[in-house]
Amino acid sequence: MSGFVSHWGLWVVFGVVFLESAGLPFVPGETVLIAAAVLASQGHGSIVATIAATVAAAFLGAATGYAIGRWRGRELLSLWPRFERASRQGIERSEAFFHRHGSKAVFLGRFVPILRATLGWMAGVSRMPLLRFLAWDLAGALAWGLLIGLAAYYLGAAVVKAVERDAAIGAGIIAALVVVYAVFHYLRRRFEQRL
Repeated sequence: MSGFVSHWGLWVVFGVVFLESAGLPFVPGETVLIAAAVLASQGHGSIVATIAATVAAAFLGAATGYAIGRWRGRELLSLWPRFERASRQGIERSEAFFHRHGSKAVFLGRFVPILRATLGWMAGVSRMPLLRFLAWDLAGALAWGLLIGLAAYYLGAAVVKAVERDAAIGAGIIAALVVVYAVFHYLRRRFEQRL
């Protein structure tokens, strides 16, 4: 396990986070970051390198999505007749949204899974100014990578130590984390529905 993590772990983290940020919404970028950070807390890899790979991949992935969206985004979205009408309405709403809230959307969208995968190319399709996009893309990638990476690193280490020390305490901590995670995703969905 440690051989795989030391040789390929950072490339896996980089590749998965890059693909998600470039526009593939069902690629588990955040899950891979959390797993890599927990492994780093157990001595399998470096948390600094994990976060650096994550931030670089998130930034470059969203920038790639932006470039594709700006270059051919409208054409790509209108390739399928059934999707074309819905995408046209979606593009119009996205453009209005990005004109009003573009910077906030790029930064905060980093913390919302489906939005994280689409924010780059939708910012490109909406013609958000490049330098503004890149600045907020980098800020969001840094905040997301540091917050999620460090939280998983420290919480992961605490959970592993508790499980090793006392299985009942560890199970309680894991159950509490699952509840917190479920509540967080429930509240996030409610927030997304209001947008």
